[in-house]
Amino acid sequence: MNGPVVNKRVAEATALRGFFQDQWEHLQRLTSDWQNKKAREQEEAQRISSAVESIVEATDSRIRGIGGYQKRLRSSARKMLDHIQGLVMNFPSAVCVDRVAVVRDPLARRLFADRQSVQQIFREDSGIQAYFRSGEHADKEYVYALLFLLRHEKNIFGAEMRGEIIVKEVQQTSVVFYGHQLHAPGPDEAQVRSAMMKILFDNVIRHIKHQMTGLRHGQSEEEKKMGALNPERNLNNPAVYVDMLVEQMSLPGKLIKLQDELIRVDRMGIKLPLKSNATSDVLHLYEVEIGEDHSRVAAIVRYPRSEFHCLSMKGSV
Repeated sequence: MNGPVVNKRVAEATALRGFFQDQWEHLQRLTSDWQNKKAREQEEAQRISSAVESIVEATDSRIRGIGGYQKRLRSSARKMLDHIQGLVMNFPSAVCVDRVAVVRDPLARRLFADRQSVQQIFREDSGIQAYFRSGEHADKEYVYALLFLLRHEKNIFGAEMRGEIIVKEVQQTSVVFYGHQLHAPGPDEAQVRSAMMKILFDNVIRHIKHQMTGLRHGQSEEEKKMGALNPERNLNNPAVYVDMLVEQMSLPGKLIKLQDELIRVDRMGIKLPLKSNATSDVLHLYEVEIGEDHSRVAAIVRYPRSEFHCLSMKGSV
């Protein structure tokens, strides 16, 4: 008689232990989730706080004398950061620019004039030199970097094949890329994207400062007199300046845009209609536009250590 009772109690005890074990694991998961959430919230708060301080330092440090300046700028700073993060997340993958790609890949061969120009740009860049000479990156076969360059389109007159006839003095548009600049060399694409967010943020803040300075110096004598009499309208008043900053940053989509465009060019760099059947390349270009006047073609590029070392050895002979 005792056997079944004992077995029942053992089963009940086992079930009870299992229940408590499940509850304990559930409590641990809840605690871990809560801790992770708090850590993310603290990280986000620090990110926004750092952004606000960068804005203040780059524009007018007198803002720090205003009570609650962090709170007044936090919302617009977060909007700006989130907008830039979205642009960078949608930015295309890295373009390989080794000696083979510059011949075969349409975008690589159009962004650079030829193999020699690629070699010169990477060989002479101090950031690329430091990266490849660093022991920290000795095992990395490639360097990734953010490339900015300018695009210039010019109307010219040239010859054009129409059927079997060569027609001269035809108005054409030539496309030239120049002013190549490399930024933020790193071991992988993710690191370059992270640096890209900071670079774009810093450039937007410089643009805002330029705009604000223009507003200050562009005031008429009458406006200056009115400002002196009414501090609440005086741009030299840090409190008024903060309000203007908030207004400037409230619509980040107007301050910075990522424009993408498809263009078709032939081997001479002449722009053709997209539907043209002539031998040519279709390029998908991405341009970062800050304000109304500052626009640059941008790309993340990948370059091999082997070609850099080959160039370095040739240069030292």
